[in-house]
Amino acid sequence: MATLDEALAIALDLHTAGRTEEAEALYGRILDAVPDEPNALHLYGLLCAQGGRLEQAVELLGRAVALRPGLPEYRANLAMLHQARGDPAAAAEEYRAALCLCPDSAALAFPLAGAARQAGQGGLAMAAYRRTTLLQPDLAEPLVQAGILLRYEGRTGEAMTALRRAVRLRPDHGEAWHHLGVALQRVQDPAAPAALTHAAALLPEDATVRLNLGRAHYEAGRWDDAATALRGALALDPANDGALELLAAAGRRAGGEVGAVRTLRRLLRLRPDSANGWHALSLSEPGILGTLRRALVLQPDHRSALSGLANRLRDRREIAESLRLHDRAVRLEPASAEARWNRSLARLLAGDLAGGWEDYEARWGVADFPTRPRGLPQPLWSGEGIAGQTILLHEEQGRGDAIQFVRYAPLVAARGARVLLEVGADLVSLFHGLPGVERVVARGEPLPAFDWQCPLLSLPRAFATRLETIPAAVPYLSADPALTAAWKERLTGEGLTVGLVWAGNPQFAGDRERSPGLAALAPLLAVPGCRFFGLQLGPGRDELAGRAMPPSFTDLAPEIRDFADTAAIMASLDLVVSSCTAPAHLAGALGVPLWALLSHAPDWRWLLDRADSPWYPTARLFRQPRPGDWSAAVDEVAAALAERAARS
Repeated sequence: MATLDEALAIALDLHTAGRTEEAEALYGRILDAVPDEPNALHLYGLLCAQGGRLEQAVELLGRAVALRPGLPEYRANLAMLHQARGDPAAAAEEYRAALCLCPDSAALAFPLAGAARQAGQGGLAMAAYRRTTLLQPDLAEPLVQAGILLRYEGRTGEAMTALRRAVRLRPDHGEAWHHLGVALQRVQDPAAPAALTHAAALLPEDATVRLNLGRAHYEAGRWDDAATALRGALALDPANDGALELLAAAGRRAGGEVGAVRTLRRLLRLRPDSANGWHALSLSEPGILGTLRRALVLQPDHRSALSGLANRLRDRREIAESLRLHDRAVRLEPASAEARWNRSLARLLAGDLAGGWEDYEARWGVADFPTRPRGLPQPLWSGEGIAGQTILLHEEQGRGDAIQFVRYAPLVAARGARVLLEVGADLVSLFHGLPGVERVVARGEPLPAFDWQCPLLSLPRAFATRLETIPAAVPYLSADPALTAAWKERLTGEGLTVGLVWAGNPQFAGDRERSPGLAALAPLLAVPGCRFFGLQLGPGRDELAGRAMPPSFTDLAPEIRDFADTAAIMASLDLVVSSCTAPAHLAGALGVPLWALLSHAPDWRWLLDRADSPWYPTARLFRQPRPGDWSAAVDEVAAALAERAARS
């Protein structure tokens, strides 16, 4: 009669020889005789796993581990089973226990990292990748996977360091070159196209690599190279939505809208049932809803087309239907940053600030969002207790955004924090002396040490701001008293003093719709009893060239060095008339009467269908009654000016 060890040896020989039915029968007889034999439980569990009976395998190996908790092999095999049955958290726990028993094992550290990453345990995954690299520094794969994880977490600098090490170890690693190229592209490094070209050569069947190569060429202004790469992506994946859209955009850049439309119409003649093609065409025909509706007839769950149609409806002020479509888009792709970002704009415009701020945080994941994440290692502040700690508040988008949301800086200081503020150099003087702000730093200057960081437009979320809780007390900014006194003396005279701004930043995507231009304001200049002062800076000043201006108009822009100068002038005026610009926000922040000229579909912060602003108590809003119609809004301002001047 065979001993237990002899029986186990025979069963294992049968198992390894592929005679699984005989092996299973013998394992069963052994366990009938000795139910708590750990080796038999372990080996029988592995045999069950080979046959796809994962639940039974996990139960058997779990019993083996309970009997012999100090054997790393048992725990590692149980971890693999947990992973195979879709429970990465349990797998990570077993790998972690095995690694504690065998801390010098790269073979345990690396799969621990993968399981932890799958389970959403980014910190544990990163620690395990680093341990793998320390234990086996010549191994490229943990560096690659660590670099990918760091990139997805927005830690671009660290990601590039890891991925550069990986490609030095393995120059033939296409995935490493791909993610290195995307990371380089994220920080606008000119080496990005070369890295992605390497990746494309090593991964010839990967459409995503060619899409990212096309995007890198596009962002570098090489439209023809972009189109070549994107056609390669479409050859591999004809339904690639991103490639179609970017190919259309490259066509617009290379040959104008006509070129883009021609390219897409040619594609649609070949594939009229392409929902992606109709969606891409919609980007070249923004005034037409039919292309988006056609895309959705062909593919009702086309997320980008849903978001696109929802955005068009938002611009038509059909907010309820816009939000319904945005909600569908987010349900289809809950992880889509673009879907949530688009919905945030509709929610905020509708006055749903609570939902809007939550969705607005998705902006950092939007590929073409105009501002790149800072990649600061300090944690994002979201309203946690912060007393006694230092926080950096930093500008992220336009100057108007900084002026509007710097109102929160004193509120952060009131929580007991030491507040540092980083902004563009032209705002430093204006923000100097803001209550509660210890130091204002110009962007690009060395930063003091700090514990937390927060972009200015994330502060409303941190304070859970609703319409009724907007911190609207003005003025929250003030002009320099000496400068203001000098300007008041200079501007003293008869009549109502009115500052004029007629154009915003032309690089802003919607500037053509929001900026009326100087010619549209001509009726204002004819209002008697007023003296007008031009505060327009930037490209909008071109409209003054060759235009005969009335004696009532004085251009002060040549004397403006920064926003502190503009503030001193505004503080000396009776009111400011401006389109949606940074100076409009400045007037509101100073508590100066602001008359804002707004497009039919305004920026979200102006809301809809109201003549006042919850952000600026001294503002009065004049809205286009229909898209493109500035004359009606300007006539309304002119009538109000005449009435105000008559009372002065």
